[in-house]
Amino acid sequence: MIDTGGTPRATGSLAGIDIDPATERAYRILVRAGHSDSADVAGLLDVDPDAAQHVVDGLVAAGLAVLEHGAIEAGSPQLAVGGSLSERERSVADARAALDQLSDEYRRARDLERSAGIEIIRGQDEIRHWFGHVLGSAQTELRLFAKPPFQVTGVEVSEPEAEVATRGIRERLVIEWALLDEENAESSLIASLDRGQDIRMTPSLPAKLLIADDDLALVQLDSGGRHYSEHAVVRPSALLDCMMFVFESVWRGATQLREAPGQRIGPPKEAEDPVDREVLTLLLAGHTDATVAARLGVGLRTVQRRVRKLMDLAGTDSRVVLGWHARDRGWL
Repeated sequence: MIDTGGTPRATGSLAGIDIDPATERAYRILVRAGHSDSADVAGLLDVDPDAAQHVVDGLVAAGLAVLEHGAIEAGSPQLAVGGSLSERERSVADARAALDQLSDEYRRARDLERSAGIEIIRGQDEIRHWFGHVLGSAQTELRLFAKPPFQVTGVEVSEPEAEVATRGIRERLVIEWALLDEENAESSLIASLDRGQDIRMTPSLPAKLLIADDDLALVQLDSGGRHYSEHAVVRPSALLDCMMFVFESVWRGATQLREAPGQRIGPPKEAEDPVDREVLTLLLAGHTDATVAARLGVGLRTVQRRVRKLMDLAGTDSRVVLGWHARDRGWL
């Protein structure tokens, strides 16, 4: 019979070498008991004889016990457990060595990527972190290229962007026309204009770009698709100078959305024709050129010619952008 009197409370666990709690409990019982049988095991584990036999068979299969003539005896812990533990320790040591090697390779690669003032960053979390850092580092001015799709930040103003507005920093933003197709784009742009951002539009942009003062930039390297996984942090260098040059060149050729916060640009005299206003109103209501022509009693080519003239005044080939200009500049 098993004598468990005066048994010290178990410490530690063998789960780290893949021994489940039930098997470990049975093994501890056998270690304390010396010799035993299935009936003793069943009583102490409070299970039926069949379940106890299943546990015993598991102990024997794991090398934790031996079974001779119906008697069960625990194997030596050093032999039964020590071997598995030593093997696991060797596996952990090998994993640690691989980790150290990978860490060295990672650092070397990052050191190379930081050469010439460039650091490559990957993954949305790291890009989001650096986006906030670049915004926060600005002292006098932020320059930004914005184009869809948006994965890290959306069209709506983020908390870091809202914080910038409280610091009196000049913000110049060039947006791609396609941005106007994004959900909530118009209301977000109006809010940005009203809080002081200087915004211009252009047909297309080469990449997403954020420049803080003349000291730090974050530029998109990948296609900007769903995974949106690779950017470069650029510090003072010839490359940063090139980025600033590109921004200023695009800025000069882009179309201004509004002259000043809260102040709309009035329509030019060429856009004050009442017929032009009717054409715009009907187009913005969703009517086709043919429907507009029929309702105004003019020819289709007349409508198309007037629309072309208005687009030229707005400096765009996009009817979406024309609609924005018409609403924002008081042409209606």
